[in-house]
Amino acid sequence: MNRNRISSERVVAVVGLVFLLVAAIASILLDGDPKSIIEKIAPTNIVIPVVHFICVGFAIVFLITQNLYVMISIFLIESELTILTHYEELGIFFFYAALILILCKDLFVNKPRKRIFRLFVIHLITLFFSYPHGITYMLISISYSLFCFAFYLWIYYSLKAKLSCLFPQNVRDNTTIIDKPAGSTISLSDYNLNERQRNFVMDNIHNKLSYKEISEKYFVSVSTVKKDFAEVFKIFEVSNIEELRLLLLQYQVKE
Repeated sequence: MNRNRISSERVVAVVGLVFLLVAAIASILLDGDPKSIIEKIAPTNIVIPVVHFICVGFAIVFLITQNLYVMISIFLIESELTILTHYEELGIFFFYAALILILCKDLFVNKPRKRIFRLFVIHLITLFFSYPHGITYMLISISYSLFCFAFYLWIYYSLKAKLSCLFPQNVRDNTTIIDKPAGSTISLSDYNLNERQRNFVMDNIHNKLSYKEISEKYFVSVSTVKKDFAEVFKIFEVSNIEELRLLLLQYQVKE
């Protein structure tokens, strides 16, 4: 696994843990949010600190396990809480931070658009439930969230267009997956890869495992891994593993 990636994620996790601890302690000293819709169910001066401390626990779990789904859970939980307790801008930031992480790390392999759309609907519903703080605040928050969505989408497509020139010729002119637009779902089994080859490719794409790490995981020799990848390169008309990654990372790949 890439040590630089782990190190950067640990830095974010440690800083996030400090933030959550400060938020949890501060919420104990504050009086909650009597206007929140949560107050109709339970006292917010208890709910808010409890949720913050739960997320502190999750942050510690992430530091130990490096499981990105734990970090996503923290972002989404904090997003819901902060939106409903009159910190709508912070909640919107948490929500889009979660989405960016999901997209960058390819965490939703199966039906990503549908799953992200569901999260977005829940996010909008939560914004509507912020109405006890005032209809004006609610409308501003919804408008701000929609602007963030449009802005990040614009940045995504701008970067995609600019970075496409950095792709090797083999990737830019590749005709293996001509019937699928970038971003769509492709199945490796449709390209006559055997089960072991599919496992190797998925581990390289999603877990960034090297030849050696793949050989250790599946108890085969490094030469066997290289031989299987050589056959995959021929199928996808690329020259090496980096070109294969660049080609397949344009799609939502499943076995």
